[in-house]
Amino acid sequence: MIDGLADPRRLAALAESGLIDTPPEAAFDRVTRLVAEVLHVPVALFTLVTADRQVFKSSVGVGDLRETPLSHSFCRHVVESGAPLEVVDARSHPKVHDNPSIIEHGIVAYLGVPLTTSDGIRLGALCAIDHEPRQWTGRDHGVLEDLAGAAMAEVELRRANRAVAEAAAELHFAATHDSLTRLGNRRALLEDLGQLLSEKRVATFALLDVHGMRAVNDQHGHQAGDELLMRLARRLETALVGDGHVYRLGGVQLCALLAETGPAASRIVSAASGALRSEEHAVGCRAATVELPREAKSVASVLRLADARLARYGHVATARA
Repeated sequence: MIDGLADPRRLAALAESGLIDTPPEAAFDRVTRLVAEVLHVPVALFTLVTADRQVFKSSVGVGDLRETPLSHSFCRHVVESGAPLEVVDARSHPKVHDNPSIIEHGIVAYLGVPLTTSDGIRLGALCAIDHEPRQWTGRDHGVLEDLAGAAMAEVELRRANRAVAEAAAELHFAATHDSLTRLGNRRALLEDLGQLLSEKRVATFALLDVHGMRAVNDQHGHQAGDELLMRLARRLETALVGDGHVYRLGGVQLCALLAETGPAASRIVSAASGALRSEEHAVGCRAATVELPREAKSVASVLRLADARLARYGHVATARA
């Protein structure tokens, strides 16, 4: 159980929850409304306790007040202890008798229960407040515990949904990116190229064939070749930043989709070719381009034309840095 207000894991859980400093939401407003109605109290709060303040994600009876410093917090004691806090009359209670909220906000009676995640992290407290002394009953405790559980079920559901979305994003990235270079893979290229063509957007497809890598693999091993290819991929991305997207089709064949055409595209391709060089090894790059949609109107025709041009008259750039 994590109980320290400044515990990094607790603060990380608060940040990950997405509840801090966000607008009121119906799911939590229903909970505080029920607390106020069922327990017949003028104030109900869904409170998140950070390292230096308490934030009201949802509230009844405090107007536009959205947070207070910890010096004014009753809920901090719930988070620190992990147990409900029952206060019949705050003016004589040993823990809170000097709390400024007694005078500033009229807090006299207080009942709060922890808002605890499934892995035992206390985010804050759900509380009921009265402006007069009050003897809290077992029913009051039970209602508040049940509503806190309902609120945390919503928090946990959101966390699970985020985890599913993140896992889906990771799977999609793995399916559309080359595992070595982290560039887009053939599937990503086909998707993006197909979308460009369907939207009839003007663009340039550049096919880049790196040569000289076999010598690197033969002389220095495949790990050295992989490391070199990764460096070249990063350089190519840097050379084209803001101008296009880069992909690895497989082996030593890379390509790019460029937003420019004509001379501008040629300059970009020349810059990309120049980026494909090594600090230690001479490598070369042949490049061929196809202008979309003027020269090709389908994915298959784009790839065929680029391959044919690369084989016939691809521009060769070889360098050693």
